[in-house]
Amino acid sequence: MFKENFVIKGKLVCETGLHIGGANDAINIGGADSILIRDSVSDLPFIPGSSLKGKLRSLLELNDKKSIQSVLEKKGKSSTDEDSIAVKIFGISSDKKNNLKYPTRLIVRDSFPTEESIKLWEKQEEVVRGSELKWENTIDRITSRANPRSLERIPKGSSFIFEFIFSVYEEDENNLMGLFEAMRLLEDNYLGGSGSRGYGKVKFTNISITKRGQDYYKKDMDEEVIIENADISEAVKSIN
Repeated sequence: MFKENFVIKGKLVCETGLHIGGANDAINIGGADSILIRDSVSDLPFIPGSSLKGKLRSLLELNDKKSIQSVLEKKGKSSTDEDSIAVKIFGISSDKKNNLKYPTRLIVRDSFPTEESIKLWEKQEEVVRGSELKWENTIDRITSRANPRSLERIPKGSSFIFEFIFSVYEEDENNLMGLFEAMRLLEDNYLGGSGSRGYGKVKFTNISITKRGQDYYKKDMDEEVIIENADISEAVKSIN
């Protein structure tokens, strides 16, 4: 039975350049070889909820014995071990065997740039439509021939608004901690592509947590503010 929702909001700050690729349907002279995914309305970069949620899940699976064993048995596909923390948070995709057995407890919204970041981008001549152009070069080790390519990436210092909704049912008392574990793991890993080459280092800041119980939805009661403007450590202590 449903008990309550935790609404977790804050900023996701890019501590290095970030690249989450989009589809390049057109051939533009002088354009980047690998482009960023963009919001079709604003034409500015954003972080898809699917990219952020998928990364959080994969890192949590790698950090949990039961989850990783299931991943290995399924040849790299998501864990389906019902006792693993990843399944208890992220659920199991619906199919004939597991249909409605473990729905996700976590909603991850798309993350859009803060007003401060948009203003920062507008001030920088080398930043166009929220992205900088990063050139890379691969060298053939036999012929020494260079193969340059260009990538769009979100510049260092940019920030995005993130929002997670974590639903708690009667059996989910301790699972919320798994989400913060995944967030900590991401801070020491990377988001998007080319992470082993320095891209995608991010940090969660300005975290706020509110709790919305059944009365919030049934009787229009106020939500409970648990903490505001916190880092991950402070957020964890506030709900322990």
